[in-house]
Amino acid sequence: MTDTDVDKLLTSLQERAKELNCLYEVEQILARLDLPLDEAFQQVVEVIPPGWQYPDICRAMIEYDDRVFTQEEFRATPWVLSSDIVVQGSVVGGLSVWYTEERPREDIGPFLNEEERLIRTITDRLGQSILFHRMYETR
Repeated sequence: MTDTDVDKLLTSLQERAKELNCLYEVEQILARLDLPLDEAFQQVVEVIPPGWQYPDICRAMIEYDDRVFTQEEFRATPWVLSSDIVVQGSVVGGLSVWYTEERPREDIGPFLNEEERLIRTITDRLGQSILFHRMYETR
């Protein structure tokens, strides 16, 4: 194995570790049953950027129920990865992850295939959390 191969492997492993940490943090936030959805969504958009390849230029936005949750210094750019939030078969919102600056082309624009799986996993979890809160409120 060459030094270049080792460097690529280490970089890949570091990216997977960042993605896992992001998922853990999202799960910890959404598992707090005492936390209103608005607060949870705001916290989630704050913990997403460190899970992406370029965290320093990454911004996240959740749209749900005519509300938008995002970070300060947010602005839309052409470099975006989005996924719908679905509850019981209906799209109720979405999660978008943006880069504020252009980056080299990867699998999906500047995004990795693993980042697409990560955003889909997060939106699945957001949908489950919304459903739980809806069911809890109708008790």
